[in-house]
This record gives sequence, C-alpha cells and structure tokens, in this order.
Amino acid sequence: MRPSDPRHAAQILFEAMNSRELDPLVELLAPDAVFHFPGTKPIEGPDRIRRFIRILFHRYPELRFTVERVIADESSAAAEWTNAGESRKGEPYENAGVTVLVLGEEGIVYLSDTFKDTAIFAR
Repeated sequence: MRPSDPRHAAQILFEAMNSRELDPLVELLAPDAVFHFPGTKPIEGPDRIRRFIRILFHRYPELRFTVERVIADESSAAAEWTNAGESRKGEPYENAGVTVLVLGEEGIVYLSDTFKDTAIFAR
C-alpha cells in the first residue's frame, strides 16, 4: 500500500536506509521515479535507484541517518537529516543534508538529496 502522507513516506525512506532493507522503499517508488544525488546524473527507475543505494552501502558499510525534522504538505516532504558512519576503508564519515520527496499517484516520483559537505564526492 502506497502512503498518501509524505511524512510517512519520508519515515519509510529513512527506516529503509538505516535497516538497509530496501524493499519497503522500492515498493514506494513509482515506475518513473527519479533520484537526484549530488555528483551524479539523475537516476531513473526503482531498479536503478536500488542499485545505486546498494553501491552507496558498499562504499559506506556503516552509515546511520538521524532525521532532525520533516516539513511536508499534501504531496511532498523535505527531511533534514544528519548521518554518521564509516567508509569501507575505515574512514569516519559525517554529513548533514536535506532529502526532498514528491508523491504522485503511483508512489514517490521524485527524490533529491542536498548535502552540506560535498567535498567527499570530489575525491
């Protein structure tokens, strides 16, 4: 069942990221979902989004998100978060950012991440 509440969709998104169980998130994605992630071209479709997140998990085997607040209206939400973890090389990692999501009739149609510190992606 697809949530009609963007706050609930944001909750499911971050629970999936923290548990690394992506099925609940992928089930929320519309067939034409697009994910905008810093330093990449838009990632289109649930399968590609899942693949990309798995790559992220491989690069950061430890990564935990804490949602600080969610601002929402009837079809979209912006979740402000912090995260902390460790890279595959054992390097500590911390960041903060905002994830925006938009719900359409078939689920999440738009995801976009903005990070406070993007230097990690320039390496």
